[in-house]
Amino acid sequence: MDNKKIIKLLQEMTLAEKIGQLSQTTGEHYVGKIDSEMVETGPGFPDHRLEGNTLYTIGSIIGVSSAKITNLIQSEYLQKSRLKIPLLFMHDAIHGYRTIFPIPLGLSCTWDVRIVQQAAADTAAELRATGIHVNFSPMVDLVRDSRWGRVMESFGEDPLLSGQLGRSMIRGYQKGEDGRIADSGVAACLKHFAAYGAGIGGKDYNTVDMSWREFYAYYGKPYEIALQEKPRFVMSSFNTFNGVPVTASEQMMKDILRGAYRFEDIVISDWGAVAELQNHRVAGNGREAAELALKAGIDIEMVSTLYLEHYEQILQENPQLLQDIDAAVLKIMQLKNELGLFENPYVDEAAEYEVILNPGFQEHAKQAAKRSCVLLKNEQMLPIRKDCNKIIIVGPFAGSDQLLGNWQCKGSFEDVVTLSEGMKRVDNSFALHVCETLKDCPQDTLAQCDYIIIAVGEDWQQSGEGHSSVNLELAADQQQLIRDVKQTNKPYACVFFSGRPLALQSIINDIPALLWCWYPGTQAGHAIAELITGQDTPSGKLTMSFPRHSAQAPIYYNEYSTGRPANESSYSSRYQDCEAGPLFPFGHGLTYTDPQYSDFQISSHHLAAGQELTLSFQVSNPSGYDYSEIVILYIEDLVSKAARPVREMKKYQVVDVSAYQTVAVQMTLAPEDLQYLDASLQPSIEPGEFHIYINDLERPVFTIEYR
Repeated sequence: MDNKKIIKLLQEMTLAEKIGQLSQTTGEHYVGKIDSEMVETGPGFPDHRLEGNTLYTIGSIIGVSSAKITNLIQSEYLQKSRLKIPLLFMHDAIHGYRTIFPIPLGLSCTWDVRIVQQAAADTAAELRATGIHVNFSPMVDLVRDSRWGRVMESFGEDPLLSGQLGRSMIRGYQKGEDGRIADSGVAACLKHFAAYGAGIGGKDYNTVDMSWREFYAYYGKPYEIALQEKPRFVMSSFNTFNGVPVTASEQMMKDILRGAYRFEDIVISDWGAVAELQNHRVAGNGREAAELALKAGIDIEMVSTLYLEHYEQILQENPQLLQDIDAAVLKIMQLKNELGLFENPYVDEAAEYEVILNPGFQEHAKQAAKRSCVLLKNEQMLPIRKDCNKIIIVGPFAGSDQLLGNWQCKGSFEDVVTLSEGMKRVDNSFALHVCETLKDCPQDTLAQCDYIIIAVGEDWQQSGEGHSSVNLELAADQQQLIRDVKQTNKPYACVFFSGRPLALQSIINDIPALLWCWYPGTQAGHAIAELITGQDTPSGKLTMSFPRHSAQAPIYYNEYSTGRPANESSYSSRYQDCEAGPLFPFGHGLTYTDPQYSDFQISSHHLAAGQELTLSFQVSNPSGYDYSEIVILYIEDLVSKAARPVREMKKYQVVDVSAYQTVAVQMTLAPEDLQYLDASLQPSIEPGEFHIYINDLERPVFTIEYR
């Protein structure tokens, strides 16, 4: 359908039909509740407005899956819709649809845009095959507080990395150039705008309070970067910012999102966020809430029905909003047309089963899982020696298939490769014994075993939306299990699963080797087994700092310099009962390769406006593994007029290094890499010295001067 026909169709619509296009509901209103194919990700709201003809003006559906059900709902809708405008179907496939990849925080530990983009592309293919058109992902909220349950959906604590990985995920979902959506792609929805990850106390849905300098330099930066990839949707966040709920903030949605960040497409509220403006007490009733959201530029109201209930009165009092409503409806109709829904609103049900869980996606999921794991500690206990044949796997995750993590969409535990199954796949000669506790293990089996794998961590339901926690410590019984295994004097290593960094100070000295696996997804056990048996090497690096104790959160690498930096004195910025700094810092991650960095060179120790300098060095791999080395460049501004972070990541590369080979690496720095926002929010760079660090946060490799 050409655009002239779309405009003509818009002109034929009644005001009620236009408002329907700006409203989203769930699928059971059309075909009843089908539990296995419909999910709800928020509280219920009154639905009395979704009656009669109104139900057949609605523009989109959330939370429905499978080709059969999307077709069923679409058919029921189109039969009774006056203008036969097809529905959009939207879903939350945060790290996969049926093929589940590592949680986003795990994916971020690959630092690899290729892996993240491929995971998104595979997810998009599965979504589109089942009749879903829009995915509520990626989430690029900057997070520094591991108490927040939704850290598992994030890309960590650095704004540059979060933005770049979010951008690659958008590219993978949409698959077209310049924001267009390919035949097997879906519209990406960037979320949650803005600063949702900075809720006070790490509590979900909580107030956000920060300076504008902090926002533009850090919390807003991932959105600014990711928006360059032109996602078709942005989702407003639940939180207040500067005292105003974002869903009602013209400053955030119009001045910043559409003005400063130049977003031109569709804005959707989060689940029920328009109605919740009343809970924020910025709206006295539903009409006021709907009016505030419409004025702020919320194009689609998710689940709650205040637009439908109050549009007539709102437009009588604010006739100028009709222009905004027409513009929003036109964008929605143009997207439906781009997706080909006017010509073919249905999906091939037979083709769905050729796409989901296909072998190519499974292989991608396994590789992503391997690259997401981070080897945090290793006292020569990993990989497992080849002469270790009798192996005990013990702990709550020893035989568990609960390895998908929260937001597992249509992932099935039945599809998961468990750790024990993975060990059998990599070597079927292993004599494995799987038990939840040592008490469950026969004494003769324990006496004769060669090696013990302890599989522990945080149950997947303890992280995710609505699952903030004050306690980040490993459960007491799991700590005791580790100590009990230590008492056996058998060689052992720990494999951890979680959706967030945990606080391990109380147990870390009892762990000789620690592989952090997050929630790795469908191919979890296969990937981990290849790593711990030495068929491949871990290569991930942390994107979020690990606190020593729960009360250390939030903790992050790029904290501001302070007048009394932490030292042994009581009169310094530290806790009296805790060592300074994280247990494991941002960027930490070991391998089996022992990479060697050498021959550091720099094109100049001076930099001026309009110039660029080049750093070069060699990375050597003395091992028999082919692997990907993550190279991170940080700067330190030695003197500035406004306080700056102690370290700031400015560049990173993922360098593929073959076994026994050496690779030359080059990184460039330009003046804009040295600048910062000053107190008046202007980009500033001052003459002076800067330290340059490569991977090591403590020892600089160069000092340069800007003049």
